[in-house]
Amino acid sequence: MLEVKALRKVYGSDAEAKPAVADLSFEVAEGEFVCILGSSGCGKTTMLRCLSGLAPATSGEVLLYGTPVTGPPADMSFVFQDYSRSLLPWMSVARNVAFPLRHKGFSAREARAATDEALQAVGLAGQGRSYPWQLSGGMQQRVAIARALAYRPRILLMDEPFASVDAQTRAELEDLLLRIWERFGVTIVFVTHDIDEAVYLADRVLVLSAPATVRHVADVALPRPRGQLETKRLPEFAGLRSELLSSLQRERAAA
Repeated sequence: MLEVKALRKVYGSDAEAKPAVADLSFEVAEGEFVCILGSSGCGKTTMLRCLSGLAPATSGEVLLYGTPVTGPPADMSFVFQDYSRSLLPWMSVARNVAFPLRHKGFSAREARAATDEALQAVGLAGQGRSYPWQLSGGMQQRVAIARALAYRPRILLMDEPFASVDAQTRAELEDLLLRIWERFGVTIVFVTHDIDEAVYLADRVLVLSAPATVRHVADVALPRPRGQLETKRLPEFAGLRSELLSSLQRERAAA
């Protein structure tokens, strides 16, 4: 579904400028849940901006269903890390969710239906008339996820979306995301620096080194559906966690 081929991104025109993304190649199958794991500053966000068409690559290419990504694709949604800045505070929750739908050609009736369905899916039915600033951080991030879902994407990019919430809220949002993934059948590329989160959510984890390059790939064969307690007690979970931690530590030592 998604192909990244020898992707490279360098900011600036200086010949000595260091790349943020260097020779990055990987593929994502339709319906797959892939987590991208890496230390802060390794280029994960820059990579996502290139995948989404928000930033042009210096070289290489990104293909979605075989078509080069040269701008934001109609079949893709992006959930940003800073939910408080991605929501429009002067708009109600429902209007925030519905806002991008006009650009995809939804009629008013279709937009209302998609908005209601998305808010129900993230557990915010009845909150449509509230404003983002009236909600908790976790609820605001649910609004951002609902907006991405209402757009009815085939692939969803997520940039450390749960990094700014407390541990309990983070666990609840992880479980919510898994339910959404199973219900809507959307393909997800999820960037995180949290090893436990990556193992818990993913079918496959890619470990990046700086500048963003795939250095390690781990298949996650843990049974589904997953639960915070049951899954994290499995010896296989601990084994995968150790494997990924070891990979990250090797990259940091090399850096």
